[in-house]
Amino acid sequence: MNIYFGENLKKFRKERNLTQENVADILGVSFQSVSKWERGESYPDITMLPVIASFFKVSVDDLLGVNEAENEEKIQQYLYDAGCLTDHKAAYEIMKKAIAEFPGDFRLLDLYMRKLVASRDDTPQEHISILSEVRTIYDNIQANCTVDTIRISAKTCLANYYATLAKIENSGITAADVKEIIADMPHMRDSKDYLETCVFFSLNNSKEKAEHYAACRNTIDELLYILNATIYHYCFWEDFTPEFKIEAVKMMLAVQNMFNDDGNYGDSWRLVMYNYGHLGNLYFDLGDNEKALEYLRKAAETAKQFDELPQKSVRHSFLFDGAEFDKNTLGSTHIACSRMKFLMTERYPLSDEFKESKEFKEIIALLG
Repeated sequence: MNIYFGENLKKFRKERNLTQENVADILGVSFQSVSKWERGESYPDITMLPVIASFFKVSVDDLLGVNEAENEEKIQQYLYDAGCLTDHKAAYEIMKKAIAEFPGDFRLLDLYMRKLVASRDDTPQEHISILSEVRTIYDNIQANCTVDTIRISAKTCLANYYATLAKIENSGITAADVKEIIADMPHMRDSKDYLETCVFFSLNNSKEKAEHYAACRNTIDELLYILNATIYHYCFWEDFTPEFKIEAVKMMLAVQNMFNDDGNYGDSWRLVMYNYGHLGNLYFDLGDNEKALEYLRKAAETAKQFDELPQKSVRHSFLFDGAEFDKNTLGSTHIACSRMKFLMTERYPLSDEFKESKEFKEIIALLG
């Protein structure tokens, strides 16, 4: 359990307009001791806690932040429970309960906003109906939250939501509104992922070596994910032919398999699965049913491999050897097969005749 003594001491001191020297004089200690307490570098003798609590007219539990520690555990549980669900409506219900209990926690508000947007039915009325609430939460985060990562996360959510509204007639949101938000976002080279690789490299000592290697691996993973998603966003416009799209997707799969030669794709598992699914669709569009079935089967096999992975696994590819992969970082576990089955049976524009083939039914059976 975390102890919040230093933070609370500083808060109570400032509420009384006292300096560290004032508190030190009252308690009969050096102001350097008070400074270290507030920074969390040391703690007072346990016998002093009742004296300090009495002076500030609070309980020892309040001084230590016991309730805050318990609340933090609850908040982390809410974030974990909602973050592990791919059912956005169920996650939204969890986050609605969370912000009712902790309305001032910006981490919860940010995730609530994301699930509020993601859980809407795909109709213009549903998307427009939440505009006021989304905007209120966003304005609150931008005006009052001091954590940059949360502020940027909220901007990302609003940009994506506005992109949906911009396509709806009379929504009041245009492409210019989306561009305005994006213009204020940092470049990739200014991101946490890349900066960590630079800073830990420049420190150049054994203490940070492990952190440097981990940061580099994480950033390579992130870059692979971004590259994969960006190629999809680039080439899946109507302007490009199915043949062009096929070559682009195969190129990305070649890159993924080159970096992940052990078959553990880390953060890119779902993208690889979807890539095989896209190829199956594209070959079906071209009338090549044999190739379509080949790649749909690969999509199913990739989904099955993901679901059969333990929650935590160790990667053994050339660049990622020894790195741990946690499936929970991607959301719910054991859902890849059900997701791919839904796509193949409900979403992919495959003909009824194709779906009735023996080979296709075998692929569906593979997904469970």
